[in-house]
Amino acid sequence: MNITTTTTTIAPREGWWRRFQRARAGLAPVFGMNRRNVELVYAHNQRRHYPLADDKILCKELLQAIGVPVAPTIAIGRGLFEVDAVLEQLRERENFVVKPASGSGGDGIVVIGKRTAGGWATVKGREVATHEMRQHLANITFGCFSKEMEDRILIEERIEPDALYQSFWSDGVCDLRVIVLRGRPILSMVRVPTHRSGGRANLHQGGIGVAVDIREGVTYRAISRGEPVEIHPESGEALIGRELPAWKKCLEVALGAASAVPLGYLGVDICVDRRWGPVILEINARPGLEIQNICGETLGEALAREGMV
Repeated sequence: MNITTTTTTIAPREGWWRRFQRARAGLAPVFGMNRRNVELVYAHNQRRHYPLADDKILCKELLQAIGVPVAPTIAIGRGLFEVDAVLEQLRERENFVVKPASGSGGDGIVVIGKRTAGGWATVKGREVATHEMRQHLANITFGCFSKEMEDRILIEERIEPDALYQSFWSDGVCDLRVIVLRGRPILSMVRVPTHRSGGRANLHQGGIGVAVDIREGVTYRAISRGEPVEIHPESGEALIGRELPAWKKCLEVALGAASAVPLGYLGVDICVDRRWGPVILEINARPGLEIQNICGETLGEALAREGMV
């Protein structure tokens, strides 16, 4: 009797890395929070370096050390015991900004426009008495505006925006965000305040995002509350087709800031001052994802455009 045998060949099991790469290739180019964290933040930024971006005073010292332009510092308060000394330095001053060193989202920031008999007035005209300023400075040191148990006070000279940015919105400061990956700028937008955002350049609070062509420095798209717009709904100023001033210098400043810290992926926030030109406001080790909607281009598409995938 003839017995026929059949040999079955078992393919070797596919390794986890090959499965990951195959799955990744099938992903849409849009980056959500998890994908951003895994492929950009965790891959390029070590957690121990986050404070170099999160602490405005520490970051500013690093930038100044290599000549990256920042707004001039008036005073630094390192604890409650220095509140009165800081207040004394402000008594005859006007046109300054009070910031918590580790604050976020604009919380705790007070923008002073002039001196008054009883203290100061903000650029929006709200009176700030001397005792109110002292209490605010104390609250900063208590960590009321940050995630830390304690914080420090940073007092800077007030930015006076370049004419173009001022035309977008005169009652607040527009800022320019540049996303930098491995020393290359890949996406950019201008964040424009509105009444709805409380005069802050914050998209989640109602600000307008204006996309910028990363090579030409010309605006090409604007989004307000999820809808495309061509003019600022309150100022009436055109937002599309505007050539931003000192664009090449802005990119140089952004890349200079990126080189000052050991972070491979970051958002660099810049203001263009009419006296000083582009200056760094702050850097962010975990920049938000809304810029994809503003630019109409995902991070994946931007990386592909730059040949970085």
